[in-house]
Amino acid sequence: MKTWFSSKSTLQTTTILGVAFFVLLALGLAGFLFVQDVTRWGKFPPGSKVSGVDVSGLSKVDAVSKCKKELLPIEQKPVTLTLDKLKYAAPPAELGLHLDYTKMVDQAYAQAWSTNPIVRMYCSFVNRPRAVNGILMADNNDALVAQFVDKVTKDVNQPPHNAYVDVTNGTPVFVEARNGYVVPADTIKQEVMAAENSKTRTVEIKAAKTPATFTADKFKKLIIVNLAAHQLTLYERDKPLAQFGIACGMPAYPTPVGQWQIVGKQMNPTWYNPHSSWSSTMPETIGPGYSNPLGLRALPLDASGVLIHGTSNDGSIGTSASHGCMRMHMPDVIKLFDMVNAGTPVYIIHAPGDPGFDVTATAPWMKHNGLPGAVQYTGD
Repeated sequence: MKTWFSSKSTLQTTTILGVAFFVLLALGLAGFLFVQDVTRWGKFPPGSKVSGVDVSGLSKVDAVSKCKKELLPIEQKPVTLTLDKLKYAAPPAELGLHLDYTKMVDQAYAQAWSTNPIVRMYCSFVNRPRAVNGILMADNNDALVAQFVDKVTKDVNQPPHNAYVDVTNGTPVFVEARNGYVVPADTIKQEVMAAENSKTRTVEIKAAKTPATFTADKFKKLIIVNLAAHQLTLYERDKPLAQFGIACGMPAYPTPVGQWQIVGKQMNPTWYNPHSSWSSTMPETIGPGYSNPLGLRALPLDASGVLIHGTSNDGSIGTSASHGCMRMHMPDVIKLFDMVNAGTPVYIIHAPGDPGFDVTATAPWMKHNGLPGAVQYTGD
């Protein structure tokens, strides 16, 4: 019995000593972690970042210095708003834009030390520091931002515009279609703010879109008529295929400038009297033949009474002698006739630099499909 009591006493003593040891060990570890946590005060704990810049163990002053160095490429990026193929960019100086490094570091520091001390000590003990990552914080000039927003808003909020051919300089330049968009100024302002505070400094504008209906890829062959030079040039897009001399309208009957379209093709046409003053002594019709006022080939346009056609009056080519039509040497008009189809656009300009019409306007033939019906071949 005495031996049994002695063994029991020894076990209790050992247990008490063991518990005491672990308690002391835990208290010692807790004390160590507490002291470690306290000594880190004033510096960023492990795992701390400011917009991706590692500031672990740094004071706020040092963190600001490091962020200024590593975030400089971002600070120098322009703010860019995109919308399909449109792009609006403003350099930082145009917006009075800069990163507020002190505010960024202060916020990240407050976030890092707002964690429960026990959680911080546990994370330190398991060597898994709680990640903290402060965000970019930009400051700008409100008046300059308002100017940029106003500029973008006015440019974006436009109706759709079909593609067109700019023939101002006498050669074709294709201008792509532009979709129409509707977006409030407040939305654009919000997207400017979002871009300022992002690392890419680029944001896609969210806008209601109305697509254009006629795109630049629909242009194939086209004709440019230069009235001043009495010249007609056929293009395959921007590549010249053939060039011919022409006669155009005399001052009393000028050839109309503008964007037109070939609406038919007639081999050996019959001429019909248009009952104009210049044709009052002519017969009602003239049948096909070399001396027909329209020659051997006729290409009527959607400009009323205006055609590209042949003539037996070769001496008139290179002058302003017709009643509005474009005359061509017979071999030339036969060649052109075989190279074009109904639907081919015809741009008639006064001269390079002076087209005589708004080249950006949507041509009437872009607004409809199909061609007119039977055409009576009048004109000269």
